[in-house]
Amino acid sequence: MSVVGFDDLPEVRWSAPPLTTVRRPADMGRLAVRTVLRLTRDEQPDAPRVELGTDLVVRAGTAAPAGHRLS
Repeated sequence: MSVVGFDDLPEVRWSAPPLTTVRRPADMGRLAVRTVLRLTRDEQPDAPRVELGTDLVVRAGTAAPAGHRLS
């Protein structure tokens, strides 16, 4: 069984086994704050939709299915 977390919290690095996780960019928080501030001033957000990439941080909490090898 593989387990994957979200947010790459510092604690997951020290779990047993270390948890594989999805890391979101810090820009996501900054963009959210800027958008909320604009909306409180009755201004339009910078963009109606924003896509930000994520990173998959593979640690020991993930393995290939039985009989398969990761390449």
